[in-house]
Amino acid sequence: MASFTLTPVDKGILRCRHTGPFTPEDVQSLAGFLREYSGKLLIDLTGADAEECSRHIRHFRPMLPTAAIFGAPINPDILVIDKSYYANDVRLFKTEEEALAWLRNQ
Repeated sequence: MASFTLTPVDKGILRCRHTGPFTPEDVQSLAGFLREYSGKLLIDLTGADAEECSRHIRHFRPMLPTAAIFGAPINPDILVIDKSYYANDVRLFKTEEEALAWLRNQ
């Protein structure tokens, strides 16, 4: 079973929900998805291991589309990216409602 699920939330917005530890195959699958996806992402880390999530978000940050993250106490500094990258806006929120409201206005 994959360590993440992708489900539609709204027009142009997908929810990526973390569901367990990442395997190397999951990392490859998610990287492939992120390279191709051009919509917005609601990243749901509810109940996830914040340390593991932080490692993966730092790794995937240059590939992320416009995204709102909620559900785990992660350090917002991991979202900071070198200015040499063309990076989309990625923000951390306390609640799903705040995250969705922000995404819908992007």
